[in-house]
Amino acid sequence: MSTMELAPLEAAKEAIALKDWEGARALLAPLVSDRPGGLPSFLLARAEFELGRPHIAAPLLIAFRAARPQHVGACVLAGRVFLALGRLDDAEATVREGLAVEPDNKVFPQLLDSIAAAHGVAEAFKHVAVIDNGYLRARRSGPTARMVKAAQALAAFAPGPDWPRDAEQAKIAYFRNATDIKRALRNYDPHLIDVSVRFDYVAWPKRIQEYVRGKSVLDVGCGFGGFGVGFLIAGASSYAGLDPAMDLDSTRAKNKRVRQWDDMGVTPRQIQEALPAIRLFQSSSEDKSFDETFDTIALHNVTEHLMQLEEVFAGLVRLCKPDTNVVFHHHNYYCWNGHHMAPNQPAQLKPDDAKQQTLYDWRHVWAKDQLPESSYVFSNLNQVRLDELRTIVEKYFDIVRWDEIPSSKPTLDRLTPEIMDNVRGVIPDIEERELTVNAVLGVARPKASS
Repeated sequence: MSTMELAPLEAAKEAIALKDWEGARALLAPLVSDRPGGLPSFLLARAEFELGRPHIAAPLLIAFRAARPQHVGACVLAGRVFLALGRLDDAEATVREGLAVEPDNKVFPQLLDSIAAAHGVAEAFKHVAVIDNGYLRARRSGPTARMVKAAQALAAFAPGPDWPRDAEQAKIAYFRNATDIKRALRNYDPHLIDVSVRFDYVAWPKRIQEYVRGKSVLDVGCGFGGFGVGFLIAGASSYAGLDPAMDLDSTRAKNKRVRQWDDMGVTPRQIQEALPAIRLFQSSSEDKSFDETFDTIALHNVTEHLMQLEEVFAGLVRLCKPDTNVVFHHHNYYCWNGHHMAPNQPAQLKPDDAKQQTLYDWRHVWAKDQLPESSYVFSNLNQVRLDELRTIVEKYFDIVRWDEIPSSKPTLDRLTPEIMDNVRGVIPDIEERELTVNAVLGVARPKASS
C-alpha cells in the first residue's frame, strides 16, 4: 500500500475508534472507489452501518467477503447488517459461517440469539401495524380494545439490542418498557419515535434506563427538548424539559448521530401538544415559580456550560423527592476536545486550519489567552475542574456514582511531557488525570434531613 493511501486509511481507523462515523466515511469513500472490495470497503461498511444505513453497508460487505470470506469481523458485521435489513436467513447463514471459522467467538452466539429474537420481532410488527394505523384516532377518542390487546402483546416481546437506532425496534421497546399500557397508547407517535431515533435522542435515556423506567423525569438544559420521546421509549412515566433558551416554535435541532444541526420537522410546542406525557418549559431550575418534584433529574452535557453552576445545583434541591436521582453527564473542559469545537478527535486535525491551531493538543487550556474574548471557550464554557464540580455537587447532594470516562487511546497518545509542562505552566496544580478524563457520569441523591 502506498504512503498516499496509508495516511487516510490510518486516519479513518482513528476516526472509527473515536466513533466519528461521518469523518470515517469521508476518508474511506475515495479509497473504496480506488480499491473496491479491499479493507476500506469493510471499514466503510462499518461507518455506514453505524450511521443507520445498512442498505449501503450490505453491498460493501458482500464485495469484501467475496475476497475474504473467512474474515471474522466481516462475518460479525454482515450478520448485524442483514439483521438490521430483516434478511434473517442471510444473517443466520453468515453468522454460522463465522462460527465455523472461530467457534469460541462469544459474539456469534449473541447474534444468533438476536436473530432468533428478530423472528419474534417480525411477529411483533403485526401488532405495531395495528397501533400505527389507529394511533391518531386513539388520541382523539381513546384506544380501541384491539389496540390495547396489541400493546399488551408488544409488552411481552424483547425489542432487540439496537432499539436506540432502529425505529421499529424502538416502537417495540416503547411498549416493552411502559409501566402503564393505556397511558403509553395515549402518548404514542410513530413519526416522533422515528425522528428521535434518526437524531439519536434515544441512546442517552437507554444508557441511564435504570434511573428512568417508571419514573417522572426532569431534563435540565434540555435544549430543543428532543430527548422527551427518547425518555418515554426508555419507560419514563412523564418528561419535563427545562431550558431558558428553548425556542418552542423552531424545528431546528442538533442531530447527535452526525453532529450537525438539522430541521427536525416538528417544533417543541407541537411535540407537547401531541403527547400529554411531555411538557416543555422555557425556564430554568432557579425559577422559583417552577416547584414540582421529580423522581429523576437528568443533565446531559449541560454542567460544562452553566455559568452559575452552584446556583443550578442549589435550585435542584427543591425539585427533588427524598429518593430522587440526579443523573449528569459532564464533558470535561480539560480533556483534548473539551473546547467543544473542531477538531473533536485527532483524525479531524487540519494542519492548515488556523482556528484549529489555537485549540488542538490542549491549547485551549495552556494557550487560551491567545483566543479572542468572543471565543466559545469564554462565552459558553465554565471551565470547571473535575474536583470543583464534585465539591459543588457534594455541597447539596450525596454522590452515589462517579464514573470517570477516559479519552480514547489515539487522543491520549498526544499528551506529551512537553504539553504537560505547558499546561502546568498555566495551572501548576493540575493532575494528569484532569487532562485524560473525557467525561464523568455521575449520580447523586439529596442529603438526608438532619
